[in-house]
Amino acid sequence: MARPLRIEYPGAYYHIMNRGLSRRDIFLEDKGREQFLDLLSDITRLWKIEIYAYCLMDNHYHLLLQTSKGGLARAMRHLDGIYTQRFNRSQHRDGPLFRGRYKAILIDAEEYFLSVVRYIHQNPVMAGVVSDMGRYRWSSHRGYLYQSERPQWLNTRSVLSRFGRLREYREFMHSEMEKEVVDFYKGPYQRPILGDRGFVEWVKERLGDRAKVEEEKPESRRVFALGVEQIAQVTAKVYGRQLEELRRKRRGKENEARSMAMYMCRTLGGHKHSEIGRVLGLEKTSSVSSACLRMKARVGLEKKTARTARKIEAKLQKSQGRT
Repeated sequence: MARPLRIEYPGAYYHIMNRGLSRRDIFLEDKGREQFLDLLSDITRLWKIEIYAYCLMDNHYHLLLQTSKGGLARAMRHLDGIYTQRFNRSQHRDGPLFRGRYKAILIDAEEYFLSVVRYIHQNPVMAGVVSDMGRYRWSSHRGYLYQSERPQWLNTRSVLSRFGRLREYREFMHSEMEKEVVDFYKGPYQRPILGDRGFVEWVKERLGDRAKVEEEKPESRRVFALGVEQIAQVTAKVYGRQLEELRRKRRGKENEARSMAMYMCRTLGGHKHSEIGRVLGLEKTSSVSSACLRMKARVGLEKKTARTARKIEAKLQKSQGRT
């Protein structure tokens, strides 16, 4: 069997998964789970790993992490290797514990960061273990809800800073996942990258470079080299609206126009959610992210919406040609 693709560079975000050999349990008692969490503390300290979410199920685990200096492979050898040794010692056995090397999905954090956190936290509910994720002890969700249960090494700031209040975080975690994300994970084989074509090309161009996901996307990704306000103005015009109308929070056609503007700013301009939100009157980057994903799905499914997107794109191309 071919080894899974490994894409490593400083600043990369990954959804890490591994499962027990033949789907056997890898956690048999709470002591083992606590030892695994101690090892997570080790890799944050030794390899400067940032961990944003985790979930320990009976026969597998999920992590969302960032490698600030690279070194994912070494950190994971420590995590899986030391845990296997301790598990075998406690159970008086030998041999492999996991089915193979861990799976590492490279994440376009600007687009899917919060969606992956939600996917990880909803895992016990999807598996039928609990009906409320807040009642599951072995996931980072409780660390977000209760400071007393938050490990010191768990980075909650990056997630919570995207919400105004804890209640908004909780509502997002309980909300329905985007179809695009569900489809990505439900197949028998996941692609090694969760991101759109632009992100994939960006990664290919920079393999081996000291790239950082959190930095501004390079100008080569900004297809038309237009700003958020310019794209939003053209979108508003296509919908027969003024830009100020898009900034108002209303239901109906105005709301669709704003969602389309946000989607076009992401796909055509490569702009950050925070930048889009500032121009279009949304404080929460999570709201911008959700709107972009919903509109992306609509463009793929609805002919009328797709025609509107193409019309906006054509007008932007024309305006760019005049500059």
